[in-house]
Amino acid sequence: MEFYIFLVIALAGSLISAIFGFGSGFIVLTLGSLILPIKDCIALTTLLFMASTFVKTILYHRHIHWRLSVVIAFGSIPFAWLGAETLATIDPEPLRPLLASFIILSVMINYLGLFLPLPQKTSVALIISAFYGYLSGLFSSGNPIKAIALDRMGFEKQSFIGGMAATALGVNLIKLISYSNNNILRPEHHSTGVILVLIAIVSALTGRRVVQKINDQRYKGYLSVVLIFSAIILLFK
Repeated sequence: MEFYIFLVIALAGSLISAIFGFGSGFIVLTLGSLILPIKDCIALTTLLFMASTFVKTILYHRHIHWRLSVVIAFGSIPFAWLGAETLATIDPEPLRPLLASFIILSVMINYLGLFLPLPQKTSVALIISAFYGYLSGLFSSGNPIKAIALDRMGFEKQSFIGGMAATALGVNLIKLISYSNNNILRPEHHSTGVILVLIAIVSALTGRRVVQKINDQRYKGYLSVVLIFSAIILLFK
């Protein structure tokens, strides 16, 4: 029964990610860890992440700003490793309220009409890659920070979703390699991984249809709600 519940959670999280570019992490990891051992949940969730980002990268490849995405994807890898190494030496829990507060503050500033744009420059992408990679290694996901940054860079919904996916490929690959080497991802996970790949494909295709029906202004509003929700989950995780 736990297995099927996890698949339902994975489907829900994957659908939200397919529509908003992120969100599966705080749903699948938070709820999935209630029914599965935490290491199994992390391994399976990372498989879902990898499949989801790969499929969305293909679906939205024409909308992706490839120069900036490649910089963030590769630039985040060493910082993700650094964040994972930091996790082994410190307790990151006291830092969660600070990160959550930053997310909420950023959304509120935008809501008040004080939009603070970021230029689409390589130097800015490098800074984003550092924060995104490090927080990914430290907290399992730095997607809310990356989402805020890409939104401030002015990407519209298709380029935003595609960029969120393409820039996550490197980090997810590093995680899978690390988890395999440390026996967190094990052969018994592979059969479930096949199902998760199918979920990722169906969710991405469904999400693309939904995104096409949402106008840009409403999409920005929904994105703010997801960001606030991710901050709340981060506070109480």
